Amino acid sequence: MTRILNGNFYFPVNGQFVSQTQVRINEILQDYDKSLQLQWIPPNERMGDSGPAFRVVHFQEGSAPYLVCTADECDERLLAKVFEADQQNNPNKLNFIENYNNARELVLAKQREEQRMEDHELAASIIRNKKSSYIHGGIDFERPGRSSSR
Repeated sequence: MTRILNGNFYFPVNGQFVSQTQVRINEILQDYDKSLQLQWIPPNERMGDSGPAFRVVHFQEGSAPYLVCTADECDERLLAKVFEADQQNNPNKLNFIENYNNARELVLAKQREEQRMEDHELAASIIRNKKSSYIHGGIDFERPGRSSSR
């Protein structure tokens, strides 16, 4: 997977662009159940002109993959549908709201984790930088013993 400047990812194998949100939702699905996979449905395979664009497929060893759910958008609502499919024995409209809130919390937690990882990478690069000062966000990280020539 190759990262593109606008925050999307490009898969050179099939030439598709995938957004950071789609990558994040797929990671959350994988954390929830390793046998689940988010898939984009190509327009020629959709049911009708306005068919859903995404599907979640369950892959289990020894059996054929099956469709868990479909969605028009790849966001918290898709995760809520997956959680609801897991709770089919207990149908209740309040479950969807609760599942949506849980999915939203998972997405926010994943975003915070990604930000924390980026912050750690930035800190590690500043610490490794032995030859010069480092400016980030308007803060000058000057090395001890380095004369200020600005």
